[in-house]
Amino acid sequence: MAEALIDDPQATNAENALAARILLIVAALLVICAVIVVLFGLPALGILGLVGTAVIWAALLSIMAGN
Repeated sequence: MAEALIDDPQATNAENALAARILLIVAALLVICAVIVVLFGLPALGILGLVGTAVIWAALLSIMAGN
């Protein structure tokens, strides 16, 4: 019988901690964006969209450059 894979990279504590940290950062960003929209209205949503587009564009450029 073949042995099951025991080398699961997501089973390590370091990677679980990193995943939790990333999820908390994303949740915090969503809360901050919601607060900004509540305070400043729908124009803030457009500005957040423009900022998000620039961030994703920069991330794609860095991936394309190989960094």
